Amino acid sequence: MIAGFNFGILLLKKYAFALGTKIVHLHLQPLMQEELLNRLETDLRSIQDLVRTQIADKPEEALKVRPDLNSWNSLECIAHLNLFMEMYLPRIEKSIHLAKARSWKPGTQLKYTGTAKRVLKQANPANNKPRKTAKRYDFIHQPIGTEVIKPFLINNERLLRNVQASRVVDLNKAKIGWGPSGFYKITLGNCLEWLVLHSQRHLQQAMRTINS
Repeated sequence: MIAGFNFGILLLKKYAFALGTKIVHLHLQPLMQEELLNRLETDLRSIQDLVRTQIADKPEEALKVRPDLNSWNSLECIAHLNLFMEMYLPRIEKSIHLAKARSWKPGTQLKYTGTAKRVLKQANPANNKPRKTAKRYDFIHQPIGTEVIKPFLINNERLLRNVQASRVVDLNKAKIGWGPSGFYKITLGNCLEWLVLHSQRHLQQAMRTINS
């Protein structure tokens, strides 16, 4: 228990910059495009390392432990993340391709839509307020094994490549359809930031479960 608690503290410290300042600065000091992309690239590499070294090497039995009957285990957290990655990655790639075709060169200061401010605050791991997950995104008590880990690593690497590709386009002009229908739009920058925060939030949840 002590070892797990200490690891949890180290994990929080590792992500302290991204998690400890984001909610405050989201409204008061908007990020510059390059600053956001630099941070996201660093965070995605840390996520890849975390999953490879602290989750993928664990026996399946350890990853199926849940704090209580109504809480996700670590594999259910990862399955949830995979679903959102697989929803948004094709939209991101299409948006980047369109932005390049229209010669939307990199901007400077990021813009946040009202929807983006709300969902970024909800996804931020520093926000401890619990949220109810829609049934379509909830994998609790489904027959899930370690087969979900490799797709996550592939998806995370793919997201990293898209962050790198985004450096040559305007993150404000490029838009992404939000939610299952894609009817509402958020900016490419908002979507990239949300995906990374969302991964960090649920990977912290997974690590707390492993170390409980």
